[in-house]
Amino acid sequence: MTSAIYYASDGFKIGKKKIMGRQVAGNSFLRAYCRYTKYSEFWVYSRSKSEANEFASFVRQEGRNEEVKFINFQNTNALRDPGILFYPGPDISLQSKNRSFFRDNSWSICGITHTTCSAQSMESIQSLVTSPLQPWDALICTSNSVRSNVLKIIEVEEENLRNKLNASKFIRPQLPVIPLGIHTSEFQFTQKEKQIARKEFNIQNDEIVVLYVGRLSFHAKANPFSMYKSLEKASARANRKIVLIECGWYGSQGIQDGFIQAAQKLCSSVRMIRVDGRKDDAKFKSFASADIFCSLSDNIQETFGITPIEAMSAGLPVIATDWDGYKDSIRNGIDGFLIPTLMPKPGNGIDLAVRYALDIDSYDMYIGNISNFISVNFSVLTNSFYELFNNDQLRIDMGKDAQKRALNIFDWSNVIREYQNLWDNLKSERINQSSSDYKWSARLDPFLAFSSYPTNTLSDNSKVKLVESSNQLALANLKEIRDLYIVNYSNYTMPDEEFSYKLIEIINQEFKTVKLLKEELKDVSQIYLTRSLLWLNKFNIIDIVFLE
Repeated sequence: MTSAIYYASDGFKIGKKKIMGRQVAGNSFLRAYCRYTKYSEFWVYSRSKSEANEFASFVRQEGRNEEVKFINFQNTNALRDPGILFYPGPDISLQSKNRSFFRDNSWSICGITHTTCSAQSMESIQSLVTSPLQPWDALICTSNSVRSNVLKIIEVEEENLRNKLNASKFIRPQLPVIPLGIHTSEFQFTQKEKQIARKEFNIQNDEIVVLYVGRLSFHAKANPFSMYKSLEKASARANRKIVLIECGWYGSQGIQDGFIQAAQKLCSSVRMIRVDGRKDDAKFKSFASADIFCSLSDNIQETFGITPIEAMSAGLPVIATDWDGYKDSIRNGIDGFLIPTLMPKPGNGIDLAVRYALDIDSYDMYIGNISNFISVNFSVLTNSFYELFNNDQLRIDMGKDAQKRALNIFDWSNVIREYQNLWDNLKSERINQSSSDYKWSARLDPFLAFSSYPTNTLSDNSKVKLVESSNQLALANLKEIRDLYIVNYSNYTMPDEEFSYKLIEIINQEFKTVKLLKEELKDVSQIYLTRSLLWLNKFNIIDIVFLE
């Protein structure tokens, strides 16, 4: 089956100055979607034509020439045709509420988690419980740790509803675990390419290169303290020359100064090379130069971790924390080493949640504060560095195993099949189930929600008549009225000019009931006819008489 991609630039376009993980993942997914699917047509669901054109241009650049069909928000019901909407984020609750204006089994909705600790993300997950999501919808979790996190939020909210409302029936979307993918071929380098890259960095043959790739943020990604201190100890113990390449970007000058100060203090004997990771050429050159990859995430902001997978694809052994999605990616002792982590037991952090909820702490301070209570096992980390520094063959063997795993598990050619299998399963679930009758109580039909406001409502027994004494005068008045900005500012509500003329001719100089007009205009939507009559009455083209 085909699918429609919810396309907004912010979800797929990689910024030049500020690179966000969700955008990198979205862009990589879209390339894989174009490269590995066999669809005969592409569907895009966007707010604007310009964004749809951007999507179409992307598809063309990826070598696909199939027709790109655009569904705009005003034509949302057309999502029935592709049958599934892929939304590049976790807020599928809102998408399900939008779907409720039609029928809940009209199409399936599939979202994906990125960071799950921001207020917006956590509230999106919380809302899964009370939104009209169905078993034929899904929220892809990129790791088992993320799925556990999502389930904790859902379970607590369900318990809240049991306690408050004695609720007993809950319908959840599917929560499959599908990893992020990478294009592994981009990270595989020849021996010659590796030699050239090392030469450009002026790396000597007796130097071992450790690489970190990613945003350089001690409060939001990985505090470098453990890495710096362990590198210093392991290099002295192994008596090897160590080079550390930090390939990334800093959020501010203060953060950059903090990294430089810490490196000078904690690992002064390690030669530092700092590279702008926002430049693809510099990033690939860094991977080609490295002997070992290190990523010691200690932050709840991380959910999957794409850079260790890229390193594995490059044939590098990985030293990473035993943390979040890294647990799924790296096999300890095979692809590298997973370093034990430690954090407080549940019940020790409610004050941190309160401070964030009350806006005492910003999001950055919230995750930074939490990070300071998460530690990495120094002795295991130092020993892991030492083993890889001291054993060339171990580095080679682990790198080969890591590369094989990256190709077999995390290459997009494999991951995209998991997406398609999921979407096929959602379709089967959807077509075999009856639709529910959910009404979005916060977005009711305004003429229902505010039905107590007016004196009268239009009924079949209501009678209508032209205000003017002739059709010609009525038509002339209509033309003048349509030219007024106080009228035509709401172009959406204006009845079609040709239809208005037809109505005036049918009404003519007689009182006619609405019922009679409906019979004479059987091919016209009754809602459209009713609203056209009320519009003409508002602007004094017709009179309406309300009968009991």
